[in-house]
Amino acid sequence: MKCIKKIKVLTVAGAVVFALLFQGCSLFNAYAGIPGLPDNAASYDMYSVDSVDMMLIDVNGKTYAPYGTLEGRFKDEYVRECLGYVDGDKNTRIYSLCEDPYDDYIVMINTNGVMEQPQFWRDMSTYGEDIFTPGYIDSLEYEEWGSSGCYSEMREFRIDVNLEAEDVMELAMDFTINGDTNGSAGVRNADWSEMKDDVYELSIPEMHLHDKYDFDEPFDVEIHFTVTSMNGSQFVIDSVYTGTVKLGGNDTLTLTGNAQDGYQIR
Repeated sequence: MKCIKKIKVLTVAGAVVFALLFQGCSLFNAYAGIPGLPDNAASYDMYSVDSVDMMLIDVNGKTYAPYGTLEGRFKDEYVRECLGYVDGDKNTRIYSLCEDPYDDYIVMINTNGVMEQPQFWRDMSTYGEDIFTPGYIDSLEYEEWGSSGCYSEMREFRIDVNLEAEDVMELAMDFTINGDTNGSAGVRNADWSEMKDDVYELSIPEMHLHDKYDFDEPFDVEIHFTVTSMNGSQFVIDSVYTGTVKLGGNDTLTLTGNAQDGYQIR
């Protein structure tokens, strides 16, 4: 299933909780649109250890423990991929999450249940850390996770672009971090209509620094910009943005020009 993004960024990764759902339909119907079991799907077994007063499960090289349940109503776009099933029960399936680029969480869903809420499990290696957590995950405040925090807005370095140009369909950027980590992002209208004078956001989110650089330390960026005009022509802007920035910081640029005379950013 393709993840549905909620922002205009075109980038280039033991306890069972029961609750009655008063939604006028069964959970079976609620989960009809999510991916099914893959071919040769694996079964993952829960287990216990003396040092942790919770059930655990190992999936794709990580050990997960129960963390929370669903905040609000389930949406198909929350899940990315079906990874397998639990304890031989093919109706209780494990999914990765679209808004969880680090796979710090998995969700267990009983696709045949009518009273069972999705269960979100957290990677035990994040114990004691504050980590990005999709906003639809509601912590059940297990004692075992007491010193482990979360935040729902991914940290980023943001560039606000004042658009004073004409005939712009899309503005994109390609960037490097500390000279060796590459990424790209872009912004456009959902219907591909002409972008009017306004402030548009481009950003470098924390996921590009994950497991490579300290989130709290400054990093060097080099950013190249490209404009796509309404007829599909692409214009590479000569100006290159360079600097030392931090997550949580921002800068403001202005885009001017048109398809006939070219574009400039300052």
